[in-house]
Amino acid sequence: MSGLASLPPSFAETREGLRALACYAISPARKVRTGRIGLRSTGDGFGTPPFDGGSRIVVRGDRLVRDPDGGDVAISTVRAAADFLGIELSADPGVGHDLPPFTPDADLAVDEAASLALGAWYAYGAAVFDRLPEDVGLVPGEAQIWPEHFDFAVTLGLDKEHGVNVGFSPGDGFCSEPYLYVGPHAMAGLEGDYWNAPFGAYRPYNDLQATDDPVAAALAHIREGLGMLGAGLDAPT
Repeated sequence: MSGLASLPPSFAETREGLRALACYAISPARKVRTGRIGLRSTGDGFGTPPFDGGSRIVVRGDRLVRDPDGGDVAISTVRAAADFLGIELSADPGVGHDLPPFTPDADLAVDEAASLALGAWYAYGAAVFDRLPEDVGLVPGEAQIWPEHFDFAVTLGLDKEHGVNVGFSPGDGFCSEPYLYVGPHAMAGLEGDYWNAPFGAYRPYNDLQATDDPVAAALAHIREGLGMLGAGLDAPT
């Protein structure tokens, strides 16, 4: 894929609006039908995996879509989204505890360009995940966007007892811009400049954006961390 584009000024506000939409409408709609809450990258946005019969719920720009032929609406409020999806609203939707404020009638302020930029960030993460078996030699678990923190992540098993989460956060209270993270399940004994976050290591968007090949840069960052965790990785051929 090409390099990472500059983020629109409205990115953070749009991200939080879409996070609320995911937590209170889209993931609950999946949970009602399947008992699961994880979402997926769709290339230009995000949404549910296909349900039985092939339908799915997706965000495309500033539209909420029942794909392939269930119609779409402009993203406005959580209440309007819940009505469109035919689900009951709840302040506790069962998708985690670190939730955005429950303000179902507040304007979600989703900007189309910023929403597409978020979709591009998740697509970038998917391109990196696709390369992990070849470049890192480890097969990741299922890649999912978790509504609570809105990160797109996989788990890599280093051995029977140790694992590491690798993910692409769109930004949060820790770092306002999107970032790649490597989060070992056990942090004890990890030292050095690489481990620059309480949860492990991170590399921010502007740093990745400045590289000639952001996918290769992300893979190199992941490989470095896995090597420190004793994965015994050889250089890719």
